[in-house]
Amino acid sequence: MLELNNVEVLYSEVILAVKGITACVPKGQCVTLLGANGAGKSTTLKAISNLIRTEDGRVTAGSITLDGTNITGANPVDVVRQGLVHVMEGRKVLRHMTVEQNLVVGGHLGSGREAKERLDEVYSRIKRLAALRDRTAGYLSGGEQQMLVIGRALMSQPKLVMIDEPSLGLAPLMVEEVYGLLSDLKASGLTLLIVEQNTRVALELADYGYVMESGRIVLEGPSSQLKSNEDVREFYLGLTVEGERKSFRDMKHYRRRKRWLG
Repeated sequence: MLELNNVEVLYSEVILAVKGITACVPKGQCVTLLGANGAGKSTTLKAISNLIRTEDGRVTAGSITLDGTNITGANPVDVVRQGLVHVMEGRKVLRHMTVEQNLVVGGHLGSGREAKERLDEVYSRIKRLAALRDRTAGYLSGGEQQMLVIGRALMSQPKLVMIDEPSLGLAPLMVEEVYGLLSDLKASGLTLLIVEQNTRVALELADYGYVMESGRIVLEGPSSQLKSNEDVREFYLGLTVEGERKSFRDMKHYRRRKRWLG
């Protein structure tokens, strides 16, 4: 469904943030981009949706296609019309508007009747939002805001949803609830591309994963394979080969000796 072919991204005509990555998100599957801060994960999503142009960035090489259509550098509104929605990091709700008003904004590309039908569908999928429909969005908890931005994305009836750091700053129980929602959406046939630093929960949901470091993809494979990979277990899951938790000192040492960067 979504294909990136040797994509490079440049900021301010100076900083090469993404360095020739190739990746694929098949229809109906969940793919995750893993990596530390600054690896280029969020930049990759912004390059796909072309929201990167608001940050003086652009794709300088390669191509991005959605269902066979080249969307490299396309207008972000046209990208949404083609069925791809980008849920950005930071739970960017319209803080002074109600939950329902936030959702209605997400359905603005359709008619009023379509928006009403989609609103009912979102409420049926995310019952917590139905109970909060009249609540001001800025007073919601972090997890409720995360569910709201996912619900707002669903209002455009997307084929593919890209979500940046859905678990960031959330309590463990709320992470479980948010990922339960994502699992339900995947089961319904929605295609997902998730950027995540919480490797454990991402690999539990994803069918396939890519590990990014310094703007490059350094490791990829089915999630089951990545979960058993010694490097991923030690560096991203904090486990020894035997499955025991590593100490902070061991983790610092491992950060200095990552084998795939050698």
